[in-house]
Amino acid sequence: MFILFLLKSFLVDGQTDVSIKRKDFKGDKQGFKEAWGHVKDGDSYFRIGGVWYELAYDEYIKALVYNNSNAQLNYKTGVSALYSDMKEEAAGFLLKALEVNPDVTHDILFFTGRSLHYSGRYSDAIEKLESYLATKEKKDKKDIALAERIVENCKAAIEVTQDTLRVKIDNLGPNINSDYDDYSQLFTADGKVIYFGSRRKLPTSGKRYDDTRFDENIFVSNVINGAWSQATLAGKNLVSKYCETPLYMDPLRGRLFIYAGYENGGDIKVANTNKKGEWKTPVAVPYAINSNGSETSFSFSPSGNEIYFVTDGRKDNLGGKDIYYIKKLSERKWSKPQNAGSKINTTSDEESVRFSASGDTLYFSSKGHNSIGGFDVFYSVKDKVGEWDSVRNYGYPVNTQWDELFYYPDLNRDSTFYFVSNRSAGIGGLDIYTGRILPPEPVVVVLPPPPPPPPVRDTIVIRDTIIIIKEVAPAPPPPVVPVVQPEPVKETGLYLIGKITDSETGEPVMAKLDVADIKTDSVVVTSASSDIDGSYRIKLPEKKSYKLELRAAGFLSDMKRIDIPANWLKDTYNLNIDLIKVKVGKKVVLNNILFETGKSILTASSYAELDRLLNIMQENTEMKIEISGHTDKTGSEPINFKLSEDRAKAVVEYLVQKGISRTRMEYKGFGSLQPVTENTTPQGRAKNRRVEFKILEF
Repeated sequence: MFILFLLKSFLVDGQTDVSIKRKDFKGDKQGFKEAWGHVKDGDSYFRIGGVWYELAYDEYIKALVYNNSNAQLNYKTGVSALYSDMKEEAAGFLLKALEVNPDVTHDILFFTGRSLHYSGRYSDAIEKLESYLATKEKKDKKDIALAERIVENCKAAIEVTQDTLRVKIDNLGPNINSDYDDYSQLFTADGKVIYFGSRRKLPTSGKRYDDTRFDENIFVSNVINGAWSQATLAGKNLVSKYCETPLYMDPLRGRLFIYAGYENGGDIKVANTNKKGEWKTPVAVPYAINSNGSETSFSFSPSGNEIYFVTDGRKDNLGGKDIYYIKKLSERKWSKPQNAGSKINTTSDEESVRFSASGDTLYFSSKGHNSIGGFDVFYSVKDKVGEWDSVRNYGYPVNTQWDELFYYPDLNRDSTFYFVSNRSAGIGGLDIYTGRILPPEPVVVVLPPPPPPPPVRDTIVIRDTIIIIKEVAPAPPPPVVPVVQPEPVKETGLYLIGKITDSETGEPVMAKLDVADIKTDSVVVTSASSDIDGSYRIKLPEKKSYKLELRAAGFLSDMKRIDIPANWLKDTYNLNIDLIKVKVGKKVVLNNILFETGKSILTASSYAELDRLLNIMQENTEMKIEISGHTDKTGSEPINFKLSEDRAKAVVEYLVQKGISRTRMEYKGFGSLQPVTENTTPQGRAKNRRVEFKILEF
């Protein structure tokens, strides 16, 4: 089954069914008979396991009222909590059992460490699990591997949780989520209809599966008056006595790709719609992606030319379930499946793959990389050559010590996303959540002081701390001077020439060009480039420094400084310029953004480039951008991430102080994960230390 395949490695029932002895439990208090009945009922549920652990926990809690100092009862209560939705409650009981009797079971340290991990006590969890691994008692290989993995989770959590994302997270509520697992959410193009998988009980539900839960079915809900309606079954043809889960919706062709858990261990199928808009019975997909294993995730790239999917049924798997892809070769032909490689896949499971709207970011969940615990949401951004770059943990509190899967970016609202988690305080099992990225907290940026007003000549003279005010005699009338016609200025014959082109396509661009005196900032010549070949020819008054400002419809404005030395011998000065087309997803490097060494404090030499970005934001009032900070690969990576984020934040705050709305800007730090060149030379490291902006909306 789909969801069982996802979580099985962390939910293996490997606990000890330790006996609670009657003589050790019985005390002098009244009520023993009733309490002992709760122990026996709890034991019967404990032995079944699965969803019955919750009932075992309820019974053991009632028995603890009679005797809360019994080591065996505390152990079984803690384990029951750990295997149900009360994971954060488990540590108290297991620590009590360990205190009363350190030898209550051979695995008490193992389960205590696991419970401390869920409680967020990462250092304590590491200490208990390492103590467990150091014991000489014989251990199950799966328990050893899991203990080692959780130690790594805890170490990653200590690092990742140092920085907290500014996000608001909300449960989608009881109209969507149930007491059972709800997951794998999809949305129609307008965002007003949600499809998702659920293991809630239905009147037609068949047998329980290996994890004692019911089969999976596809549900649907609509937005009515701003709220989700009560979810119902998505269609009679999508229901079978087996398992179905929605994976991807094709909004253009009206197709729904699903996981069908009744063939070859679980295959991907597709359901089309009939003339009434109802879903037909799912059929085999026309792509060679299904295997003898389980295919549990599926997504088209936004271009429609690539399909990414997850499977555990291929020989070149790196371990567990891996992400694969196929590419479109022609209208009817696709490439053979290719493993996405070791940058994306690990020896642990990967799952729930999804693209950003622009296709340059791949979101997925993994138990590998630097996961905090269970599945975490990760992402990778394409580099300049179109390859997936290093994988990065999405961050806390989206990722927690629980499982986070099925990240789904809202295609209509940039700052909104959806995901699934079995974290505490949910409605039950896996729940669907929505998250919203909040604007950054304001940071005070000290702007450069305004230039002092020009002194009033011969009126105030300051010597040390004494102010002397002179009398100013009235000026005599100016003498009458005969008007002399100036001699005509000799033309220098110096021309600024070049071409203006599109930075991506190289096609000519017709742009307005203003040449200004660098000292006075006054425009001396205005011209335009040709719409045929992009060429321009501007006569300059003399050999000196100028500022060239360029504006073109649909392109970002630009400014270039021109320094022509007095001894320039040629009669032309050539300058070709590429303009950047305004479009969503476009990234632009901000040159000459400089900070104090190792800090996020902007230097005065950055203001000219920042004011150029300010002008762009003022000219394009509907444009929203993301500012990203990048460092070289020297120093500590966590420090690099923090520094790059703080620097991006400083740029945002500069623009806010200049009047740009905070709602139009986001910021991120990428540390050294997205270099533009090698880090082996000072020049390369300098290029990698940069600030960029990406157009989010226009």
